[in-house]
Amino acid sequence: MRLNIRSLSILGATTLAICGLTACGGGGGDSDRVVARITGGGTITKADVEHWMPVEAVVLYQEYPTKPVPEGVVPDPPTYTACVAYLQTSQQKLVESGPKPSTTQLKNKCAAKNKELKELTLNTLIVWNWTIDAGLALGMKASDAEVKARFNEGKQRYFPKGEEFANYLMWTGQTVSDIVFRSRVQVFEAKLLKDLEAIQKNTGLTAQQKREALAKFMQALPPGKQWAAKTTCVKGYVVSACKQYNGPLEPGVPN
Repeated sequence: MRLNIRSLSILGATTLAICGLTACGGGGGDSDRVVARITGGGTITKADVEHWMPVEAVVLYQEYPTKPVPEGVVPDPPTYTACVAYLQTSQQKLVESGPKPSTTQLKNKCAAKNKELKELTLNTLIVWNWTIDAGLALGMKASDAEVKARFNEGKQRYFPKGEEFANYLMWTGQTVSDIVFRSRVQVFEAKLLKDLEAIQKNTGLTAQQKREALAKFMQALPPGKQWAAKTTCVKGYVVSACKQYNGPLEPGVPN
């Protein structure tokens, strides 16, 4: 069980984003405002994005933290006081000669990092929804028993001691429910990979038929423009996975 927020599997020459879907809505008000909506699928709220941004910051620093990450690793808008202090300490180790960055320059760097985290997190959340939709569209299901088995398998493999898992959750800011949902989608991942391998190993198909079957299978999977066309994002939350996006990046993670 790969617990990184950006769990990617490479299927042939195409990247298939297979992560988990989390239900981490906020406590009401503006937090529950929907910022992205997938046609026929799920919605993503402002609270979802704000929940996962610190997680992304932590796992980018250390995928499996062995202790709390330094204060300031997670940007703290609008003042970025902790982030600036952290960068000042880091710069002392990295800059051996020449002028050190000013506080304003470091604050701008923190703001840029926060923007990057927001975009990466939102792209990831959107692709998680796409992945759920793709699996369901192909007739796949993830039973509670399958999810529980996947959860226990990953927990035992990476966190054989109970306190290790508890610390991982605490230090990354995740919940058991987050990991359960992600385990659920990892069940879909295994089934998608199994279907792909079945096509690749099918000796009853000619080379041309196999190429056509593989192409058809891959076209159903995210990320891709056909998925972005189904995704509506509000102003301030437009990333490459949204149909409102007009930039040069391909839809979805790892942009």
